[in-house]
Amino acid sequence: MSEVAATLDTMIDDLRTDRLLLTPLTLDHVDAYHRVYGDPRTWEHLPSGRHTSRGQSARAIERSMQSRRTSGFGHCAVVLREPVGDLAPGTFLGSAGAAMLAFDAWNLGYRLAPEAWGHGLAREAARVSLDAARAVRPETPVTARVLAGNTASIRVLERLELELVWSGASSDAPAGPDDTTHLERLIFADRPLDDETLAALIALG
Repeated sequence: MSEVAATLDTMIDDLRTDRLLLTPLTLDHVDAYHRVYGDPRTWEHLPSGRHTSRGQSARAIERSMQSRRTSGFGHCAVVLREPVGDLAPGTFLGSAGAAMLAFDAWNLGYRLAPEAWGHGLAREAARVSLDAARAVRPETPVTARVLAGNTASIRVLERLELELVWSGASSDAPAGPDDTTHLERLIFADRPLDDETLAALIALG
C-alpha cells in the first residue's frame, strides 16, 4: 500500500509506503546521498557514472530541487519506516523519484545502497514515485531508461507494468571519454510516445 500526499495542488510532498518514507531531496541530504552515489557497487553497470566528489552529488540534488520547483516533483530521499533485515528504521537508503526532462516527459529513476538490495524496496520506491508523477501531471508520460545489462532494474520496470518502447544504442561509438551513448539501452514508458518524444529520449543515451 502507498500514499501520495500532494500540496499546492500540483506539488508532491512526502510519500509513504508500508516500509518507506520518501521526502524531497535537499542539500541537507548531500552526505548520505554521496555515500550511495559514490559507492562503486551502485554503478556496476555504468562505472563512469559514479559520483567522485561531494560537489557532484550536490549538483544532482539541486537539479532535483529545480524539477520539484518547476514541475511539482523530483527525486526523494528514501528512508526506512520499518526494520528490514539488519536495517533499522530511519536508515537512509538512497533516492527515488521522477524528474522532468528538458522536454515534456518524466524520467523515473532510483538508486539504493547495496545493503537495501534484495528486499523489494526498489520496486516499492519506484511504484510510489510513478504514482506521484502521474498525480502531478497526468498528461505527461513517465519514462525510464536502463542499460540492457541491468537485469535487476529491467525487472523492476516490467513489474511496474511499464512498456518497452525502444532498445538499442544512440550512437555507434563514444564521442568522448564520458560519452555513453554507444551503450545498449532500453526505454520504458507508461503510454505510447510520439515520435518527437521518443527521438529526444534516444538522443539522451
